[in-house]
Amino acid sequence: MNLLWEMLLPKTKLKNQFALISALSKVLLIVLSIFVIPWLVRIVSIRETDDQLIEKLDQIYNLIEIKGIENFIDEEDNNQGFGSYNILKEEYISIEKTADSLLVEFIDYQQREIDGEIYEYRVISATFSINDQVYLLEIGKSIDTIVSLENKLQRFAFYFLLILLGISTFIDLSIVQILLKPFGKIIERLKNSNHPKQFDYNIIPSQTSDFIYLQNSISDLMHQIESAFETEREFIGNASHELLTPISIIRTKLDNFAAIHQLNEAQTQKLFEVKTTLSRLTKMVRSLLLLSRIENREYLKNESIDLIKLITAVKIEFEDRADLKQQSIQFIHPNENFTITGNTELLQILFGNLLSNAIKYTPEKGAISISIEKNLSQFLIQIQDNGPGIDPTDLPRIFDRFKRFGVHKESFGIGLALVKQIADYHDFKIKINSKPQEGTAFLLLVSNQQ
Repeated sequence: MNLLWEMLLPKTKLKNQFALISALSKVLLIVLSIFVIPWLVRIVSIRETDDQLIEKLDQIYNLIEIKGIENFIDEEDNNQGFGSYNILKEEYISIEKTADSLLVEFIDYQQREIDGEIYEYRVISATFSINDQVYLLEIGKSIDTIVSLENKLQRFAFYFLLILLGISTFIDLSIVQILLKPFGKIIERLKNSNHPKQFDYNIIPSQTSDFIYLQNSISDLMHQIESAFETEREFIGNASHELLTPISIIRTKLDNFAAIHQLNEAQTQKLFEVKTTLSRLTKMVRSLLLLSRIENREYLKNESIDLIKLITAVKIEFEDRADLKQQSIQFIHPNENFTITGNTELLQILFGNLLSNAIKYTPEKGAISISIEKNLSQFLIQIQDNGPGIDPTDLPRIFDRFKRFGVHKESFGIGLALVKQIADYHDFKIKINSKPQEGTAFLLLVSNQQ
């Protein structure tokens, strides 16, 4: 049964599914009507014809009773009979003497030959007795007339059914639209709420208790999520502070120790390694704090940003690091406007991390290229290196936190996770094209409608 519903109902909005169910039921009714209506009309038309024949029979009886049988047939002439057809041979009446003494009354189909042509009639036959003489009275109605009546009834029934189905469909869709309007508003409210702080907790009026319950449940969940986010934010903030403070103290003591004591080369190297590790720890803690703030949507995205100027500034900032490995960084861009709305600080971190990653994995004397171009309603930004590339099995997890790939293990694996978080925060789409031993390209798709 569930499989049947899955086949009949596509994955779409609830109101569309209701409309589809209504349409399918109407089609089913029409198909059934095609078979049922002719049968019903046939029964109705036959009954109506039989009722008319019985009524005419009673009328003839009344005429005979009032005027006498002699007005129709000569009682003395056994061969004489009475017959009357209308012009179109649609009806006829006949009275004749019969030798049968049994009085009967029945209706059936009979054929009559008139002017050399065979006509089929629905005939009521009745025998009655006057002065010990039995007479046979027949009243017939042409089958063509009955069929004509049936056709009219069928057309009327079909037209009436179509009108009824049209009205029913309109009423169904209107009622569904009215009933599901609060549900649509709930869905729209959820779509527009990227964070519990942005959620509108006002109850949408509805006469459906299920929708009221749904709204209350969603509001309760949003409050719980907001509380969890706040707890997480406070924890990360406190943890970051608690971690940065001892790191800063250790760094200061190391600097003082180096200033007071005369260190040999080996000791100086060890001290440098410790300070490098402390710098990495500091960077990791600040990155975690930054991730938390982004997840809690604490950054505004209301600045007008010239992407060419921003990327150029980041490129200049990292040129010294590239020079240490004799690498070249080329920024290719057309002389056009590439302005979006966002957060400058976060985008500087995004492009800085991507460029830092490219420098790290590009070999000495390698080349790094940055390009930007317009494509319909999007800006395409690509950062390409000619490093060792990324193993295809690692690509699905490349943006996971604390995942490190390749031979470079000195980082904590937060940089690309931060890139993905900032890209998602700005509604950027990010793709990776990488081939082992050929290099890696990070492609950002940025809507220019922001």
